Amino acid sequence: MERKLAAIVAGDIVGYTRLMSEDESSTYAALRAAFSGLIIPTVDKHGGRTFKTTGDGFLATFPSVNEALDAAIEIQNGFLERPFDMRLGINLGDVIEDNGDMFGDGVNVASRLEAMAEPASIFVSEAVVRSADRSRSKLFYSVGRRQAKNIREPLAVYAVRIEPGQGSGPNWIRRIGRGRASLPYAAGVAALVLVVALPQMPALRAIGADISDSLLRLSGGEPADARPSVAVLPFDNMSGEADQDYFSDGLTEDIIANLARNPELQVIARNSTFALRGQAEDIRRIGERLGAGYVVEGSARRSGDQLRVVAQLIDARSGAHLWSRSYDRRVEDIFSVQTDLTAEIVSHLVSYVRESEVSNAAERPTENLQAYDLVLQARDRYEHGSKDAGALIAARALLHRALELDPGYAAARANLGMTYIVDFAQKISGRATMTDVETGLSETRQAVRLDPNLAVGYQVLSFGLSVTGDYAGAMQAAQRSVELNPNDPDSLMALAKAQVRFGSYDEAVRNAERARRLHPIAPEYYTYVYGQALYAAGRLDEADQVLRECLIRAPREADCLLIHTAVQSQRGDVQGAQRTMARLTDVKPEFSLADERANRRFGASPLMDQFLSQLAEARAPDVTSGFVYPGLGPLL
Repeated sequence: MERKLAAIVAGDIVGYTRLMSEDESSTYAALRAAFSGLIIPTVDKHGGRTFKTTGDGFLATFPSVNEALDAAIEIQNGFLERPFDMRLGINLGDVIEDNGDMFGDGVNVASRLEAMAEPASIFVSEAVVRSADRSRSKLFYSVGRRQAKNIREPLAVYAVRIEPGQGSGPNWIRRIGRGRASLPYAAGVAALVLVVALPQMPALRAIGADISDSLLRLSGGEPADARPSVAVLPFDNMSGEADQDYFSDGLTEDIIANLARNPELQVIARNSTFALRGQAEDIRRIGERLGAGYVVEGSARRSGDQLRVVAQLIDARSGAHLWSRSYDRRVEDIFSVQTDLTAEIVSHLVSYVRESEVSNAAERPTENLQAYDLVLQARDRYEHGSKDAGALIAARALLHRALELDPGYAAARANLGMTYIVDFAQKISGRATMTDVETGLSETRQAVRLDPNLAVGYQVLSFGLSVTGDYAGAMQAAQRSVELNPNDPDSLMALAKAQVRFGSYDEAVRNAERARRLHPIAPEYYTYVYGQALYAAGRLDEADQVLRECLIRAPREADCLLIHTAVQSQRGDVQGAQRTMARLTDVKPEFSLADERANRRFGASPLMDQFLSQLAEARAPDVTSGFVYPGLGPLL
């Protein structure tokens, strides 16, 4: 007996027994032809060996994961022309070889993956994904963790995309049309084709995304995102001085921002990770709560002009430490520390790092370290969403001081612009006017002129333009912000809200869903925008569920009450809609249909008229005096 590491492929014909009962001789002849003309020659061609056949199934071993993948894809493509569906599982693991046969977990896991696989698909283990060449990283997408028979821990399972140029549309369509498959299976296969093929046809991407997502929902599945997800926990302040917390927090935020610029990662929002500060939880539990596969934690010690930063990357599923680094530098080298940390994390979590992305992360936002320190203090002093007028004014003063030291500091100007715009939009000081909004927009436009790649600048610009009523400009700025920083949930939510106004409802749902994944501990505003997008897209059952969850957590959340009223009316629950409207007017006495008409949250679309009609049916007051829309009887 010999123990060794091997790549194992397990294959099985789907529905073979039923086909044999329908036409035994033809089915058997086709099966033998598939083995002799396709499976065995393909295994041999890629250096493998078939060590077991089981009627309609087989097990094969290969010297490498890459050869196993190539063989599996070629076999699946060969089955496009045959009257069967094949499903395949691939694993890399320890096996025991005895007289030509193989046993052990390596074989067992491959068999379990094959049993989980959908018809005409290939499921692989995490070991296969990790061991495949980096150039193959885009072949895989996650289908989640699955419990397998007689295996204690759930398996992290990935599916394989057919490589570009392999497989053809007509063959897939013909297979779906055979009549052997149920609608969910046909929809699932069609969705798989679109997911595989459409990224290679840029002109059809937008249409393909809508169709493939719809088909996946029809088949009971959800689109999966194979990119690694990482959460950066707030670095501990080891300086021994509480007034230095802002520095370690600022370092953490900037590392998150640098990581978020990489489109190959999913980066959990800063507000979600900072919400867990000081909670002594197992790292696996933290990863589960944040929806992150990997967690970065560390500490910073600042003493005079000396800086010591320690960081480590942890696999949140197993709790294993993947690497740790310590950096002893001068404070003036903080930007290079951020760059080194970002590059280390990226190099471990994605297949490659484009040089341009590393160089972008390495750019110094300012040459003046005192200005940078003032911006960190301002960000610490006032957090977006706070109603503390004193903190807002103090942060604004710090940002003005930073700009006195470095007038070309783009991020400082963008943050300064936000203080003026948010003050008016959220009535924080009670003194802001539209002049303050124009001041904020002026500062923000200057910021993006100074740094055309400053994502936060376009995010603030989108916010300011929406306040002034320039919704088209706000949407354009939000799109640019997302392009520059695809992991910023606030920008994604701003874009989703703009897309609802302009009728791009399915895109709005997708962006809102992604924002919520990146910010799992988000404020209820996120839930409201998501529910609004689902309502606009006509997905009423989902919208109802999401909004009910919002109102369980926050019974007086006015926006969720508003959209839930429309959802209930649309579903025919008029009495329920009227009760919800009564709760809304109790929470927000100034609410009126007149304001909703002026607000135009659904733009000039037919949905806007439908929305107003549904609010009227729910007895919404036409004006703040409490006048009820004409023609409605007393509240039931």
